[in-house]
Amino acid sequence: MAVGAAIELKGVDRLNRVLARLSRVNTEDLMGALANLVESQTRERLEHTKISPDYDLWPNWSDSYADTRHANHKLLENEGHLVDSVVSVVDDGGGEVGSNLVYASSHQYGDDKRNLPQREYLGVNADNMEQLEAALEAWADELIGAAA
Repeated sequence: MAVGAAIELKGVDRLNRVLARLSRVNTEDLMGALANLVESQTRERLEHTKISPDYDLWPNWSDSYADTRHANHKLLENEGHLVDSVVSVVDDGGGEVGSNLVYASSHQYGDDKRNLPQREYLGVNADNMEQLEAALEAWADELIGAAA
């Protein structure tokens, strides 16, 4: 999906030149930075906060499964494979963050057949969005300063 706007300000030549230069900007670096930020936010969720993007606490282990865990085991972080598998990929259309592990979707969506509750870790919450907006604003400010 693309969104665009056409603006023409007559008599404001300098601003028109800046706008013309900005229209040719390659946003791939921006998309990479934003995707990396979402990747970092996802890793933070997996390693530390243990909450969904909707701010819901993840369900605890079942009692029988908890009996098999050791003191250093954490939800979705037994040996670190899931958190290590989280990657961001950027192309012309934007960026994506996810995991290629077979069991990643079982944790993201839950798996009734395996009696595995949903522990959503992929997504963006309001706090994450504020960080993304701040990064976007900083990028735009830098770009506008260079184009002026």
